[in-house]
Amino acid sequence: MKGESVRAILISLLAAATALIVAGCTIKQSPALPPSAQADSNSSPLATEGSCKSPDLPPADVAHKPGYRQFDVSVTNSTGWPVSGLTQQDFVLYAGSQSFPVAYFREHKNDEPVALALVVDTSSSMAPKLPTVRRPLSDLVSNLNPCDEVILFAFDSRVYLLQPFSTDHRAAAERIEHLGGYGKSALYDATNAALRSLERADYPNRQLILIADGIDNSSAVTEQAVVARATKDRIPISAIGIGDPNAPGRPGIPWGQSYAYSGTPVVVGPPNIGTRTLDMPPIGPAWPRSDRVDANRLEDLSAMAGGQSFIVPSRGETGGNSFDTAIFAVADNIANGYTIGTVVPDNVPPSEVKVTVLKRLDLNVHARAIAASPGSDRLPP
Repeated sequence: MKGESVRAILISLLAAATALIVAGCTIKQSPALPPSAQADSNSSPLATEGSCKSPDLPPADVAHKPGYRQFDVSVTNSTGWPVSGLTQQDFVLYAGSQSFPVAYFREHKNDEPVALALVVDTSSSMAPKLPTVRRPLSDLVSNLNPCDEVILFAFDSRVYLLQPFSTDHRAAAERIEHLGGYGKSALYDATNAALRSLERADYPNRQLILIADGIDNSSAVTEQAVVARATKDRIPISAIGIGDPNAPGRPGIPWGQSYAYSGTPVVVGPPNIGTRTLDMPPIGPAWPRSDRVDANRLEDLSAMAGGQSFIVPSRGETGGNSFDTAIFAVADNIANGYTIGTVVPDNVPPSEVKVTVLKRLDLNVHARAIAASPGSDRLPP
């Protein structure tokens, strides 16, 4: 009798365990359940259907006026941090000698869903710098607005799509934690691929963050083509350059990790994403890697694409600058800003409309025309 009771209990426990395993597999595989539902308690709350609509809805009588245009406006101080708390009366919109009254105004407070492309340089010159990147970038992704869609690219001489657009921020953060460096650098190819992906994003608010040392030695796409695409699609590029702008370059070490032995370099690698690599100890004294960052390339690219740039040291902090402060300044600029609507005459292209803040010449103001209605892919010419 006692044995039957024990057997019955064991059978019940086995059945319960089987049910839990089946339920777990069902949750993991069910396409109806967003992937972020599987995140732990530290992850962003789950975005529910209908909760991710843009709040930028001007009154119908304003939105339907002929010539109505909407602009996404970012305002930063001299150190690159966003300026909040401005009012409609603080802004002036103009083109040439014409000024245009503000017809609609709203300040963003991390409530505007964003399509965000992350582009990370994983070439060999970035290998010793990636430990500085992984944790802060992973933290940024983990703390995004639940509605924000993220797409993740890495690149060496080729471009790798590590995660397509998704609100599964935990999955993207985990992939970032495993980034490794090897090979040459196709910076422009990767940035162009990310811009092309953003053209198909669901949200009109589209942003690109580029993390690199600015070196490009294998792209087929030119800087001019990348800037033209970013300008056409009105997608700002925020660039964070890692390294020392004054460090000498070492063009003789474009591939992997090199060691000196009888005057002949031996290349070890690739320590790439998802690639199993045999760890070979050095045969002789290691050639030092360069800490160089091409600051001019990154600053020019971001400026021409209507974004901002930061140049930070590979490790630690210099003069208050670090990768941590830069990445969170960029994140704050994406989360905070202003939407301003106005009526523009037919003879004035929206691209010629400028925005400034009255009596605050110390502030940097960037404005870009966006789709006049949420969910619309129509951008003004």
